[in-house]
Amino acid sequence: MKNTVRFEIGQAILSAIYIALGMMLVIFPGVSGLVICHVVGICALAFGAVRTFAALKKHSESSLRPDSVIGVLLLAFGIFALVQPEAILSILPFALGLYLLLESVGKFQRMIAMRRMGHSHWWAGLVFAVLMAGCGVLLLVNPFSAAKTMLAFLGISLVFDGVADLCTLWLAAGRTEKQDM
Repeated sequence: MKNTVRFEIGQAILSAIYIALGMMLVIFPGVSGLVICHVVGICALAFGAVRTFAALKKHSESSLRPDSVIGVLLLAFGIFALVQPEAILSILPFALGLYLLLESVGKFQRMIAMRRMGHSHWWAGLVFAVLMAGCGVLLLVNPFSAAKTMLAFLGISLVFDGVADLCTLWLAAGRTEKQDM
């Protein structure tokens, strides 16, 4: 029971972060895109440096360790993300579209399971799952050429994802309360 409550709190926090990030992308798409690229670049540089340093510290002369290769690739990606954020932003629509489509499939399955459990408001989460799937397909089929438009669209998609997760949690909590009575 205690783990379930922690999981639900974690999901609610993650959903709120999705909504907040989505709103930032809608309100400030240009700045948000550059910030995202720079944060990803800095994180890649940090992880790459740690992995490379660790691999060099353990390095044996007879073999090339996978950690050193991954570290160097992360360092290269980090530099690329910092120097060419526009290139990163150009592939973001495809990656996000794929993510949203996969997330919506999971949400759709959860809503069908809630329907089978007899929950009366299962359809609300299904609506958001379908909207999310539509956003994902749109991003895959027609990635926008303008980065700002794509980032605003990304923001709307993240808001849908966060709201869908909160809706699922709310529906699950309502079902649990009915069972406890």
